[in-house]
Amino acid sequence: MEADISESGLEGKKEKMMEIINNIRNCELGCYRDRYLFSLKTTGNRTISIDELVNGKPLIDDWRDQKILFISQAPSKQAWADHELSSLKNSFLADFLLPKIYPEENLETAFEKWQNSFFWIHTANCYPFVNRKGGKNDQAPGMKCANRYFGQIIDVMKPELIVLMGSSATKYFSHCLKPLTKSEKNYPSLEEILDWQCENRNQVIFTNPKNNNETYYETVIIPHAAKREKLSIAEKFAYELLIKKLKSTERL
Repeated sequence: MEADISESGLEGKKEKMMEIINNIRNCELGCYRDRYLFSLKTTGNRTISIDELVNGKPLIDDWRDQKILFISQAPSKQAWADHELSSLKNSFLADFLLPKIYPEENLETAFEKWQNSFFWIHTANCYPFVNRKGGKNDQAPGMKCANRYFGQIIDVMKPELIVLMGSSATKYFSHCLKPLTKSEKNYPSLEEILDWQCENRNQVIFTNPKNNNETYYETVIIPHAAKREKLSIAEKFAYELLIKKLKSTERL
C-alpha cells in the first residue's frame, strides 16, 4: 500500500510540474520581445539572426524528477535560438557550467549527472542577452517571470537543494538575503552574498516568499560560470561548497 501511495504522489508531482512547464513554454506575453531587435547578432563563432531571436519560445528544462533546482538569469542567445537548454548543444552548459561543477569528470559523464540531478530555470525564461549601454555586461531582466512562476515551481518540486547563479537569480530571495548580509540595498549585491556565504562557510537556508508554511530550502549561491576574470576567494569557495554539497549527498 505504501508503494502505491508513493507512486501516486510521484505521478501527481509530475503532472503538476508538467502543467507549470507547459504554461511557461506556451506563454505569449512577450515581455521582452521589443528588446530583441537591439540584441547583438553574434555569439562566439556563430551569427544569430534577429528573426531567430524574435521567433524564439520561452525556454525551460524538461522534467526528469530532478532533486536540485538551478536558477540563472536568462537563456544564452545560442540556447534561445536553438531551443536547447540541458543539452550538450548548449555551449554555455558544455563549455562553462559543467566543467565548474563537475571538474573531475569527462564531459559525457558530467552531462549525464547534470541531467539526472538539475532542473534548470531562469529569472526570465525568454530574455536573450541585451547589452547594457556603455558596458560589456547584459542588462538584467525584471522579476516578472520569477514572480509569476518561482513560487509554484518550488512548492511543487520541493527541491532538496537550490542553486542560484548570478545576481538576478538571488533577487526573488532578498527577503532572506537582506537580513543575513545586513545589506543597505533593496537587493543585496552578489558580492555581498558571496562574502557572507564564504565567511559563514555554509550554504544559505531560504524560505519561499510565496509559501505561508515556512518551508525551508538549503541553497548555494555561485557566480556566473562564464566569468573570465580570476575568481575571488568567496567565488572559489562558492563552487567548492556546491561540489562538497553534491558529494555529501551522493549526487556526484
